[in-house]
Amino acid sequence: MKKLIFAVCLGSLFLAGCVTAPGPGAQEGTTPPRLVMKDNAKTWDNAGNFGPVPAAMAAKGAATCATLNTADAKFVATGYHSKALNLDGKPFAGGGYYCVRQ
Repeated sequence: MKKLIFAVCLGSLFLAGCVTAPGPGAQEGTTPPRLVMKDNAKTWDNAGNFGPVPAAMAAKGAATCATLNTADAKFVATGYHSKALNLDGKPFAGGGYYCVRQ
């Protein structure tokens, strides 16, 4: 019985970790995500505020994220926010994309 309870608890912790992993949400959040510097790299302060990439914006998202590509890594757009902010706190013209390594 103790093993069953432990397995259920462990499974619950694993699922909770998956749910809280940063990434775009089901819809665009009211607070725009902002680019920030962390450990000498640009990152988004709240990836969960990105929504899905609209179909009409997919080609632009692909092109935007492709600018991050290297010989070893390819990036794709998995999120979009129409009012995403740059490092200076100003909105990107046309919105911002959440890019992830493929």
